[in-house]
Amino acid sequence: MISPLTKMRWPAVVSFWVRTPLTPQRVEAGFMFKSENMPSFNLGLEVTRQQFTEMVWLFSQKLLNNFYFNVGHGAENHWPVKSWGASFQL
Repeated sequence: MISPLTKMRWPAVVSFWVRTPLTPQRVEAGFMFKSENMPSFNLGLEVTRQQFTEMVWLFSQKLLNNFYFNVGHGAENHWPVKSWGASFQL
């Protein structure tokens, strides 16, 4: 991850998860949290099943052009993701 303001870089893990009927309702689009023992961040984003299917294909074809997200105010080592998006070159 690269901060747009400071240009600081961190290693990161990005995961996409699909909501199920048993998933509790959330206001945020995902979350980011700092790892306990490593200087890295973990980003989890909620997607629909259709978004997941399309993104898997686009990532596998190496068509990612830009990926961005907006983080809200958090507490301790946990921050809510307010919105996110990606653009792909077809």
